[in-house]
Amino acid sequence: MFKPKAASWISLYFSGLFFAWGIFLPFWALWLESEGLDPSQIGILLGFSMLARFLGNVLLMPRIKSAKHLLPGVRWVSFASILVVASLCWLNGYFWLTVLTLAANFFIATLIPLGDAVATKWVSQLQLDYGRVRVFGSIAFIVSSTLLGLGLTYFSHSLILYATLASLVVMWGLSLLSPASPLVDDESDGESVSSKLWPVLKQTHALKFVAVTALIQGSHAAYYAYSTLYWKSIGYAESTIGYLWSIGVALEMSILIFGSKWFKSWNANKMFLLAAMGGVIRWGIFGSTEALPLMMLSQGLHALTFALTQLAAIKYIASEAPSSQAIPLQALYSAIALNMGTALLTFLSSALYEPMGSGIFLIMGGLSALAIPLLLLNAKSAKASNS
Repeated sequence: MFKPKAASWISLYFSGLFFAWGIFLPFWALWLESEGLDPSQIGILLGFSMLARFLGNVLLMPRIKSAKHLLPGVRWVSFASILVVASLCWLNGYFWLTVLTLAANFFIATLIPLGDAVATKWVSQLQLDYGRVRVFGSIAFIVSSTLLGLGLTYFSHSLILYATLASLVVMWGLSLLSPASPLVDDESDGESVSSKLWPVLKQTHALKFVAVTALIQGSHAAYYAYSTLYWKSIGYAESTIGYLWSIGVALEMSILIFGSKWFKSWNANKMFLLAAMGGVIRWGIFGSTEALPLMMLSQGLHALTFALTQLAAIKYIASEAPSSQAIPLQALYSAIALNMGTALLTFLSSALYEPMGSGIFLIMGGLSALAIPLLLLNAKSAKASNS
């Protein structure tokens, strides 16, 4: 049986996962709109979807009691995602749209921290270059979001549902491959994740890490929930919307490919600081202009607001935090920073988007700005402890 190397396995997995995510994340709001939901309903449902992602992380990730459970977890959650999305092909109506959209977010979003947990283990175990394998996911995201944007020019919005389902099936098939390098537990990994999750969060370093990442990643809430609808409302064609999503991910790739080299001498705190500054600029542009060239520039800053934040988080978890806390920190980062915080801010966005319009993105810029003093205090305290 073919057994790919660790780098090949995780590259294939990220490719399949983010091909599906490149359809589901940018275009699901359009599919919900085509099914009869209005912008307010969509915003509320997307907010609860973020809560579902949070619950997926805090309920499913603690089931991973050791490294050997990671791959089976990936495969079972992948299969559950297929069943949920397939159900939408014949179950309709507001009730089923709501229940199954929440279930899809519960399972699909949990595949991201599961994949990152696998990669983080191999970073410490095999010195895997996370950015260079994660970039395949970014490429897949670009391909799928671009193809969907073009496809919607010729086909109905049902394409979104069927393409999501097909890509999940492919991803599940890729996950069934057995990697040549097994995942190995550290000696300190004997305790289950669930027993370490909340004790880790109580520690000062973990609280600071979660707070900073929640502010930077949470600032994407209005973008994820409303950018597609906003761009459509100001006259951008659906193909242009697909290109705009692709631009963000294309520039993200540069950080993923070269980030380990460019930021080799940087600690995670400095990387987070640059990402937060990028967020202030990005959301400031996003909320103050409709000009396409400037919107493209704003999308390019996704390289800092998302990719650099992600690299900094992985660097902190894999290299700067205690090794015994790797999986708990990965779960907390995904559950709270990527999902719970973003969920609460999505609810805020749903309440303010219709009365404020693009002004909601300026509020997101303010969140990025709030992370800056926290990071400066971290840098000052670290400098004091070293002197």
